Amino acid sequence: PLAGPDPSYRDTVANHLKKVLKNYSVYDSFEISDPRWVHSIKGWTWLTCVRFRDQGRVRNYALFLDGNRVVDDRFAVQTDNCDLQTYYPFDRMPTGLAPLH
Repeated sequence: PLAGPDPSYRDTVANHLKKVLKNYSVYDSFEISDPRWVHSIKGWTWLTCVRFRDQGRVRNYALFLDGNRVVDDRFAVQTDNCDLQTYYPFDRMPTGLAPLH
């Protein structure tokens, strides 16, 4: 790609997660990775991973972005490589615990 993802991708991701994670308010320590350009089942998209704690268990969620919209999402699978990413605090999601670093 010639340019990076839409600069508002963090807002897009937060709004989407608040819709699909019905109990997101009970999760803690939200963190987000930088977007990566990947080829997915939807074609070339930006992939960003969100990591959080669900009752003490670390979960990874993968979101595939085209511009400022989410075109696919799921709990991350091994091929998403979310475990290998660097994460940053995700201030657009509520958090009650310290980051997982």
